Amino acid sequence: MLVDGALPGERVLAEVEQRSGVLQGHTVEVLEASPDRVEVPRHPGLDLGFARYQAQLHLKGEVLRDAAHRAQLVLPDPDLAVRPSPEPWGYRSSVQPAVRDGQLGYRSEGGRGFVALDEDPTANLGVQRAWRRLAEAALPGSVREVAIRGNDRGEALLALVATAPAKAYLDLAHRLIGEGVAGVALAPWDPRGRFRAGKSRLAGAREILQRYGRFELSVSATAFAQPAPAAAGVAFEELAALSPGGARAVDLFAGGGAIAFHLAGRYHEVVAVEVASESVARGRRDAERLGIDTVRFERIDARQVELPDAGTIVVDPTRSGLARGLRDRIDEASAGTLLYLSCDVASWARDAADFVARGWCLTRLQPFDFQPHTHHLELLSVFAR
Repeated sequence: MLVDGALPGERVLAEVEQRSGVLQGHTVEVLEASPDRVEVPRHPGLDLGFARYQAQLHLKGEVLRDAAHRAQLVLPDPDLAVRPSPEPWGYRSSVQPAVRDGQLGYRSEGGRGFVALDEDPTANLGVQRAWRRLAEAALPGSVREVAIRGNDRGEALLALVATAPAKAYLDLAHRLIGEGVAGVALAPWDPRGRFRAGKSRLAGAREILQRYGRFELSVSATAFAQPAPAAAGVAFEELAALSPGGARAVDLFAGGGAIAFHLAGRYHEVVAVEVASESVARGRRDAERLGIDTVRFERIDARQVELPDAGTIVVDPTRSGLARGLRDRIDEASAGTLLYLSCDVASWARDAADFVARGWCLTRLQPFDFQPHTHHLELLSVFAR
């Protein structure tokens, strides 16, 4: 039986139903609470927020071990511990709250409900400051969502996801700039998803700087960058330390190049492969600003790339993991080392089992908690021929 909202050893009243051959459901009432239970936060996205932090880390480790067992994977260290976040609260540099009646908050209950919040306890200093300014700005009803990107200095970029034309928001954008927001953009609301209809600058800066490990890198309100910079920086440093070094490394799904820059000192050349043109442009500008001439960006879909001669391949895919065709190309390449950073336990276990079946050896696995109080887990793994 799988019941969310409950901790091991508790007695709860739950509503359950049969799904995929397993009884699944959610907790309605806690009858006998675990000593690891804490007050549930109002933020609806914190699905492990009812457990104290050390218990969360233990639960995530159990999920990883269960996934490995189901995939018939032998872990390099069966007693491995999840590396805690350097910042259990205030860790997020990017949030995307919805707007209802001028209030910011998050959807709940499968997107049907809405929870208004005065602040997001997971957000960093820059996001928190921007959140307060937006709450005081009396946002018009045509603004459906806001993407906020903040840094540790307290700077922030905003993207209004809205239904009216740009001229309707120019006064608001300039007022927010006058109140300390670094830049404001507009993304037309699109039922297919955020930013599908493009975006445009309304006022102020397009980018700010955020530190990831050893480097300050440019980030925008709308392009992807790891939303937990402190934890990601630790993982990037460790990934670079675990890499064997050599003539060439290829970094697939490279984004703006955060991993590639950390690898630069260990290889004569690092090829950063990324399909998003905005991320490639930012990466190239950052490389020039940082004086790093050993990282070369190529704009191409990683799933279609023909891998050049490289001793090391690095992958950091989306939650769906690596497509079968890409796993084939990695296996057919000459690389002797594969460094795999994953944000989804299930897809990682599937891919890892496939590589092991092809003759690769899983030599190192380190789980990181990038997003405390949620079920999400980041995995850094090393495979060798």
